[in-house]
Amino acid sequence: MANGYIAVFDSGIGGISMLNELIRLMPNERFIYFGDNENAPYGNKSKRELFELAISGIERLNSFPIKALVLGCNTLSANLIGEIRSYSKVPTFGVFPPIERCVVNGEKTLVLCTVQTREKIKNHYGVDVVGLKNLASEIERCAFCLNDVDFSKNLSLYSVGKFCKKKEYYDTIILGCTHYEFIKNKISDHFRPRKIISGNFFTAMRVKKYFENHKSLENNYQNSVLFIGKNAEANKKFFVLSGQIGSNP
Repeated sequence: MANGYIAVFDSGIGGISMLNELIRLMPNERFIYFGDNENAPYGNKSKRELFELAISGIERLNSFPIKALVLGCNTLSANLIGEIRSYSKVPTFGVFPPIERCVVNGEKTLVLCTVQTREKIKNHYGVDVVGLKNLASEIERCAFCLNDVDFSKNLSLYSVGKFCKKKEYYDTIILGCTHYEFIKNKISDHFRPRKIISGNFFTAMRVKKYFENHKSLENNYQNSVLFIGKNAEANKKFFVLSGQIGSNP
């Protein structure tokens, strides 16, 4: 299905940061985006709830001709990537924070993520991990007024982890939730690290290489994006404001 959609699925607007990266690397593909904003955030839900939401989202996307599924959600990726790959009918890619490369490089590293993701990686050797209970939901709520997001308050009042006050200590901050991409200036101002990275680029590169190896990259759609779901128009508007111009084919 060389001319099918590359589908991006997330709990809300966070996966739009992944969509932007995919478009940057594969500018002639066509994409479909489903943000499950009604059930956002996913980061505080049980694994059972996450699985039910994942199946529902996949079924919605399966009504379209898709050739790959990209999870724009770190929580789903960390907790259910195996189950989702078993259920999905197409090649499926998760987004994961690039922890290992930071550890190998000897960088003092802090991972900011959701509570559920923290439970999966909190004992990872060589990094500190903070799970933020409410930050994704606040970003979702303030999508069109991101300056109103109070990162420092979320860090001090609604976090799980003891590494919140180490300003100017970390070499690298890893964004373990795609929502956090949209306030990384606030995160940088707070911690003043040497760099801030996420798993988006690495995932998008894996997707691109997969299609290059299968000789199924497209060359004629010019960044067309179809938004679906009850919040499709709001997500499309946020997408345009986030720096990309998309149009429904």
